[in-house]
Amino acid sequence: MVPNQLIAERADKTLRADVYLPAGEGPFPAVLMIHGGAWAGGSRSNMAGNALFLANNGYAVASISYRFAPSHVFPAQLEDCREGLKWLVEHAEQFHIDTNRIASWGHSAGGHLACLVAATDAEKDPEAPQLKAVVAGAAPCDFTNEPLESRRLSFFLGGSRAEKPGAYVMASPISHVTAKCPPIFFFHGTEDNVVPIEEAQVMHDKLSSLGIPTVFYKSQGRGHIGSLIDPEARREALKFLDGQLKLGGS
Repeated sequence: MVPNQLIAERADKTLRADVYLPAGEGPFPAVLMIHGGAWAGGSRSNMAGNALFLANNGYAVASISYRFAPSHVFPAQLEDCREGLKWLVEHAEQFHIDTNRIASWGHSAGGHLACLVAATDAEKDPEAPQLKAVVAGAAPCDFTNEPLESRRLSFFLGGSRAEKPGAYVMASPISHVTAKCPPIFFFHGTEDNVVPIEEAQVMHDKLSSLGIPTVFYKSQGRGHIGSLIDPEARREALKFLDGQLKLGGS
């Protein structure tokens, strides 16, 4: 691992990445790894197991940090993840990365951000680095059904849905789904009582209706954290990435 790589300096937080590299000369397909923590905590080290798994299977992985709510409300987290992707592309030569084969992998808040980076960049900015695939675990994908007066997400979105309706739409990956979205692999615990499984199911269904390759893997009997460490979900996600990024060509 190449730890603590500087991505960017923010006013009160330094954004960094830990880079995990596979054996060989490359060029390697790469994965932008985004940790969870309800947008308010967590650490990129929480994703070390998944990052090592991918590196051992031929992928370069950059596990990134980002600013937290409530000190920084949305879209700060999205901006930081985009900065991480830009940094990864800019350092492709250093880490022997094939910039035509970059995906993202996240869990919980990280899964949400991975989907959001993919959907919004495909929607709005054809010149931005484009993710070719996403793996999203336990990802909340639609905030537009949140009760209007609920303050459950105000720490992240700056107020209730009645107060900040635009933020709730903008932060919902499903709101940005178009035929330009990359393929997405969803995995979710059937007993997840933090993020309802239906949150990801509706986005999976919308992608499927547009003909975008998508898989929904259900981690039977597992809860929110349990899906993160489900070895079968991890293996199926790897198969999906291999299929989308044509690993055999590296």
